[in-house]
Amino acid sequence: MKKILMRAAMVPLDNLSPFEIISEDRFGTNSGNMFFPYSLSRTLMVDEQVQIEAFLANEWYSAKAVRELNENYDCFIIPLANAFRQSFMVHLDKLTALIKKLKIPCIVVGVGLQAGVDVKRDKSFVFDENVKRFVKAVLEKSDILGVRGQITADYLKHLGFREDKDYTVIGCPSLFMFGDELPQIHREELSADSVVCINRKIGIPAALHRFLEKCQEIFPNYYFLPQNTFDFRLLYNGVPLNAGEERKVPKNYPKHYLDKAFADDHVKGFVNVPTWIDFISKATFNFGSRIHGNIAGVLAGTPSYIFASDARILELAEYHNIPHMLVKEMTDDTNIFDIYEKTDFESVHRGHKQRFGTYLSFLKRNGLKTVYDESKLSGDLPFDKKMKELQLCPPIKAFAQLEAHEQMERTERYYKFLMDKNVELQWLLNDEKRKLSRRIITRLRRFHETKN
Repeated sequence: MKKILMRAAMVPLDNLSPFEIISEDRFGTNSGNMFFPYSLSRTLMVDEQVQIEAFLANEWYSAKAVRELNENYDCFIIPLANAFRQSFMVHLDKLTALIKKLKIPCIVVGVGLQAGVDVKRDKSFVFDENVKRFVKAVLEKSDILGVRGQITADYLKHLGFREDKDYTVIGCPSLFMFGDELPQIHREELSADSVVCINRKIGIPAALHRFLEKCQEIFPNYYFLPQNTFDFRLLYNGVPLNAGEERKVPKNYPKHYLDKAFADDHVKGFVNVPTWIDFISKATFNFGSRIHGNIAGVLAGTPSYIFASDARILELAEYHNIPHMLVKEMTDDTNIFDIYEKTDFESVHRGHKQRFGTYLSFLKRNGLKTVYDESKLSGDLPFDKKMKELQLCPPIKAFAQLEAHEQMERTERYYKFLMDKNVELQWLLNDEKRKLSRRIITRLRRFHETKN
């Protein structure tokens, strides 16, 4: 039996409850992260005996844990998003240290640089050395590194790594969920009565917020599909966005469970990939600032459009021919109906088979077997058969839409979770204090012994 460990807070077949996912942040801060393990699991589960398990970072850094990992797993699959950024360096360094200790193959399937859309291809960053150490560690345990797009490829070239030898551009594994095919785009007439899906986050330019808010007024049948964990805590438990943290929340962004968007039932959140894709498939248009919110639309066969504000989004949109516009190119005259009318949404199909071929070659170079290795596929894939056995959670019902007793049940459960977590954290803190006290006492004894 083959056992694969995957860097993910959860894998699809775990089928965790909404409460577990949201309260414990099993999205890894962004529900779009669900698409990596879903697509990879579907590709790598060559038979129903293959086990794919989630890598929970805090469990695998001790010497004992590393030894168990080496003994129990055949390989470590590492899907990454915009990991080359300053705020991720502590995690990247830990991952580098772990990879160095492992004896099993460690394969990076898509990693990207976070930077502005105008980033110079020879620009240096304060984390250059961290990235070099990470890439070198990965190359000791795999044949080649997979990067998300040309911007990241140029960055690694600037650091001294070689294209097609050390790294290759593979795009995002999520877009290869269905192999060398993508759903045909079902294009309908767009009108003010159309159902549209809008995705955004709080950290985008003010001009884009204003534009998307205007679109919500134009389309009364809109749905906002949030992705951040704190958005889901608001949606599920009614926790305001400014509770306990300082966030600069735009004026009209849904931030309280009594806001109009929730009262009108215009906010939908998803804790699994199939229900997300199915929901968008019923819309006429899907657009916004989130890369995986729009990849979900592509996988649903719904016309989808991205407003790109940074390099990590831009390089994926360019590589996969996803229709897009730079936010900085938007003007007061930018019109959503004009965009829909003038956009060729079929562009995602151009070159997809070739891109999938590149992706398969990358996986094969790293010694991975896939369900696509056979010349002909018939019936459900092994992963699909497993998924059919699960009862998947439908879109989350907003806190504001619940009866009073349902609100109380969610509130009590979340409150208990926080109390239990507080006790756990207090215990850990006290344990660290005890360890520190023992170290201080030991050093004082040695000091006195030396003096005497």
